[in-house]
Amino acid sequence: MKTVTEVDVSGVSYDTAGDGDPSMLFLHGWCCDRSFFAEQFHHFSTAHQVVAVDLPGHGESAAPSEWTIEALATEVATVARSLDLVDIVAVGHSMGAMVALALSQQSPELVSAVVMIDPPPLRQEIWKRFAAQLVPSFQGVDGAAGRRQFVEQMFLPTDDAHRRTHIVETICAVRNEVAIRMVNAMAEFDSTAALRACDVPVLTIGSAVPPNDSAFLRETNPAITIGQTVGSGHFNQLEVPEQVNPMIERFLSVTPRDGPA
Repeated sequence: MKTVTEVDVSGVSYDTAGDGDPSMLFLHGWCCDRSFFAEQFHHFSTAHQVVAVDLPGHGESAAPSEWTIEALATEVATVARSLDLVDIVAVGHSMGAMVALALSQQSPELVSAVVMIDPPPLRQEIWKRFAAQLVPSFQGVDGAAGRRQFVEQMFLPTDDAHRRTHIVETICAVRNEVAIRMVNAMAEFDSTAALRACDVPVLTIGSAVPPNDSAFLRETNPAITIGQTVGSGHFNQLEVPEQVNPMIERFLSVTPRDGPA
């Protein structure tokens, strides 16, 4: 399947491949890039049009107009419209799950379903506490070490050592300014309200130690479908795609195909 790499007029780089509905839009996490969805991009391109973006300020994409989750979603929507995408399944890992929720709020005519892969804590009060601790630890002469320590705790002993090294180095290579601005952006975004207001089908696939408990997720969005992978840390879409991909496939097969409300 041929992959086409493009840069949108807003400076967002993305890959696209495949054909078929519903289209799937892959949104990576904090300080990552579109390669973090390689396993899903290639798998689903056999039956769907797939698009994997470098979120603004990440990878090969230009900086966003504003360093907020909402601004990232706005620029992603521009890409979707330029490709004439409809009936989108927005698939977001970690911070990308927040962008997917924001996209469903801002552009409900585009999004028919949301898949959150190991979303970060969705309670805003938790993220505000995180930001107050993380931002100072990323600054100063010990900032690089503090950031690396934060990334290292995202893994389990069962995760592949080579993949772990690659992920850590990729994330830590991103400019510290970007890392700090996006931590603050996550703290400012009300993910709980966005999930509560989301009126399209939602699937969440947590890691072996998911940041959000099932009771909170069901209380916030009673219609949510909850899955969990076995033996994988935060980057379960790369670590155990043989678990993640069938869950997404099953979700799509049982999700109504009437398009956005």
